Amino acid sequence: MTRDASDRDLLAHAPNDTVLCGPWGAMSRSGLESAVNALAESMTRDGVRVLATLLDNGPAAVCIDLAALRAGIAHVPLAGFQTPLQWQHILDSSGADALVFGDGDTALAGLFAGWRSGRLECAGQHLILARREIESKVPAGTAKVSYTSGSTGAPKGVCLERETMLRVARGVAEALAPLGIRRHQALLPLPVLLENIAGLYAPLLAGAMIDVRPCASLGLRGAAGFDPAPLQRAVTGNVTHSVILLPQMLRAWTGWLRANGCPAPPSLRFVAVGGAPVGAPNLERARAAGLPAYEGYGLTEGASVQTLNLPGADRPGSVGRVLPHCRVRIATSGEIEIADAVSDTLLGGAAGTAGQWHPTGDLGRLDEDGFVWIDGRRRNVFITGFGRNVSPEWVEAS
Repeated sequence: MTRDASDRDLLAHAPNDTVLCGPWGAMSRSGLESAVNALAESMTRDGVRVLATLLDNGPAAVCIDLAALRAGIAHVPLAGFQTPLQWQHILDSSGADALVFGDGDTALAGLFAGWRSGRLECAGQHLILARREIESKVPAGTAKVSYTSGSTGAPKGVCLERETMLRVARGVAEALAPLGIRRHQALLPLPVLLENIAGLYAPLLAGAMIDVRPCASLGLRGAAGFDPAPLQRAVTGNVTHSVILLPQMLRAWTGWLRANGCPAPPSLRFVAVGGAPVGAPNLERARAAGLPAYEGYGLTEGASVQTLNLPGADRPGSVGRVLPHCRVRIATSGEIEIADAVSDTLLGGAAGTAGQWHPTGDLGRLDEDGFVWIDGRRRNVFITGFGRNVSPEWVEAS
């Protein structure tokens, strides 16, 4: 089992190593450490308890996230692909008393009426810091509230502790260590927990460099649009070793490579794919195009990653073997359950049941070699007129 990590481990490597980079420039570990410490001290002095942010990928987003982690402030990241109504729900349900967003961003103008606003300088970026007096609705010990849409209704907030997130990040870093990944391209928005844990914390623990640039510059357009060409140029030009994709993005990149007769970036060592079913056919097409794509699986309640396929331990169609920071079992009902590094504390809900098995809602099985297979969602299964149980995930992954 992986040992627990502390937030100090995130910046424990050589202080002058470049740790963040992008079109904006570069930042050393010592520079990042100084920025994080200054922000943590400032927010602590100002009495910030629950910090909401709406920031594009970049050094400021990284600094503020790490500063909240260091200061013991609950961080509630808002995502650009969410709607204003969802932002308002998140601000209200969390009781955020501080909000940071880009200077000149008018999208939030109606959301902080009555808040006191001022300016904040962070990593060369001009930001707005708005404050209000409100009762926190976040349980004590929460380091991050990650909102997930769930099946229906308003987004639900999962309350994650610092130790849980860092334990998962350590497990991912140790699993990927044999690949020698020294440069990761952050593609998904950092409010997406998968990128936050596996694309920021894990590379920091491993001593890798992370390219953090605005999402649109890599081809992301809103909630669903994606142009692979800018990502191809960035990964090729920067000699990138790893990137994290969603399944539809993998399909788009694979199709673009084939349609344009382009080779995949030769520096790539690992393309992690998660967030939805991928399917063996999609993985096979991607690999035939030169993309070293590997599927994983995880829940927000489990801080994003529980299982992962890896070079040398790979079974396409499965979601991989269980990583060392958690346990997985199959209940008698066929439902996958997870334990260790799990939080099932929801905002406005009952307290979590630490140490107990957490039902995932996914149906699956463990094969004789320890690979986990997902057969669908418990509540998504429907029965045809011929009496056959069908899961929509089978169609999605084809």
